[in-house]
Amino acid sequence: MQDRYGRRSTPGRRRLLAAAAALAAVAALTLVGWLSLAGRPSVNWDDIGYKVLSDAQIQVTFDVNFSSGGSGSSDSPKAICTIQALNELGTVVGLQDVPVQAGRGGRVRATATLKTSERATTGLVKSCARTGK
Repeated sequence: MQDRYGRRSTPGRRRLLAAAAALAAVAALTLVGWLSLAGRPSVNWDDIGYKVLSDAQIQVTFDVNFSSGGSGSSDSPKAICTIQALNELGTVVGLQDVPVQAGRGGRVRATATLKTSERATTGLVKSCARTGK
């Protein structure tokens, strides 16, 4: 019968085939993810400083750097940066999204004034995400 229908599959062989299929699927997903992110230009930021204006406001200054540069024109790269204000316990007391656009050389310095629910002791950039070009 083995000549007519082929060899019977054993549990060990089935596990090996399932493991190989799973490994191939993981490798394919990893490749797709890497290819989708590899062409995307990055953005990073540096916190410059903050100034507590009152119990209800803080001013945060930060630099944003775009990897592909820009000229400051309307077609230059853009990002949204989320700025947060923290109290002395590290609790978020203010949060705001700030749009920024690359200036000359792909850099821009921005200042945002946040409203706070109580007196903040620090202000900083939580994240920046590229939105255009």
